[in-house]
Amino acid sequence: MPAKWRNVPIDAKLFLNIDETALTRAQAAIENAFQNEAKGYTRFPGLKDFVTLPEGGRVYLHDWRGDLIAATSKGQVYRIDEGGNVENVTKVLIAGGGRVIFAKTEDELLMAAGGPIIRFAGEETEILSKDAPLSTHVGFIDSYVVALEINSGRFFHSQAGTPRKWDVLDVFSADGKPDDINSLIVTPFRELLLCGDDSIEQFERLASGETPFFRRWAVGEGIFAPGTLVFADNATWGVNRMIEFVRFSGQISSPASGDIGKVLEPVDDWTDAWVGGYPDRPLHLLGQKFLLLQLPHATNPYGTKGLTFVYDYRQQKWFALYSWDNTLDLPTRWPGWSHWPMWGRVYVGCEGKVCQFTTENYNHSGKKQRMFVRTGHLSEQGEIRIDNTRLRLRRGVGSNEVDPTISIRCNRDNKGFGRWVRKGLGKAGDRFMMPEFGGFGMGHTWQFEFQITDDAPIEIARMEVLVTQIGR
Repeated sequence: MPAKWRNVPIDAKLFLNIDETALTRAQAAIENAFQNEAKGYTRFPGLKDFVTLPEGGRVYLHDWRGDLIAATSKGQVYRIDEGGNVENVTKVLIAGGGRVIFAKTEDELLMAAGGPIIRFAGEETEILSKDAPLSTHVGFIDSYVVALEINSGRFFHSQAGTPRKWDVLDVFSADGKPDDINSLIVTPFRELLLCGDDSIEQFERLASGETPFFRRWAVGEGIFAPGTLVFADNATWGVNRMIEFVRFSGQISSPASGDIGKVLEPVDDWTDAWVGGYPDRPLHLLGQKFLLLQLPHATNPYGTKGLTFVYDYRQQKWFALYSWDNTLDLPTRWPGWSHWPMWGRVYVGCEGKVCQFTTENYNHSGKKQRMFVRTGHLSEQGEIRIDNTRLRLRRGVGSNEVDPTISIRCNRDNKGFGRWVRKGLGKAGDRFMMPEFGGFGMGHTWQFEFQITDDAPIEIARMEVLVTQIGR
């Protein structure tokens, strides 16, 4: 039988819920790349430094009246303008040690991290009110500031229109189920959601009367990781006590993490786990809409710390993000602790600095960013010989002097991967789009890996192999 070019199904989704050897039409790994809507791969943007902050610490981002606000795990608050000028506006430190949760009122930006609620109204930070509870979460709805009381099933609210005035009697109990509140969110639909490990209760504003809120409904499914609570795609999302990333809409929940559940369930450390920009900022990049789920202290499949998954909620596909440890020569935690859109760009709060997503370079502030894909074990009926392999991709992405490379290797009949075969992505002006990588011998099952570590953009549209059927 004459040799024929056949497509390799690189558009198959990432699926980690079964042993890799059982994968036939799914990808075993997708790192620092996403599957675009043309069914190819686009390399995920890199990070470049925007500003370095004097005191260091993990950085959490928000905005206030045209400026970017950076609050850190060391309690400092900085105001940053578009030109990168940094002003420390800290008079009172943010206490509590938790992830900083923000809320805006008409006149101030509020911040909570497990201690007193802090306000910033344009000059310096100060305590919102000595009568407000110590809280990890704060929200604002219809002229009321609301805050949960730590380790209880109660939440407090300010007086209407006066965020700095709190009465000890202005308290509600979310007691549809005996469950301590660990998080809250005010949705764009003016819903106040109070969440615990075992339940979620929705409160709404009363239009009249002395009582400002009433409970509309409760759900017997809660939020296990408080920092994962976020609003996107007309629904609320979070990780529940069954270690599922779930979409909540009304009283109905739908798990979205089935494809990666086998990796999430045995995670050894959920400390500081978070999703996206709080409370309603999905990650919008290159025309795509993502939710970024990070478990910063979890042990990843490479044995280093940091597990970061990104969910394309329109296509319902997952992929992973990593940085690189040059000493260990292994992937490690993607460096962000938060992200926030501002001035038509997307910024990332890192350790002691603010970075910016960029397509000008594909590294992380100088550290290697490896784009890596591993397929399942593909098979034909019977034995075949692969006489040649080719990719259809964007080329000419190098400079006049440098030709970055892409590498492919093959695991034939699960005997282990062979050597890498490298081809250039093309110096500037090289427009030939289908480089060939040669043959990979005879076998019954085939697994491919391809990667790029050089600092260059890449778009892969198709992968093909030239197949000769043996014995027919």
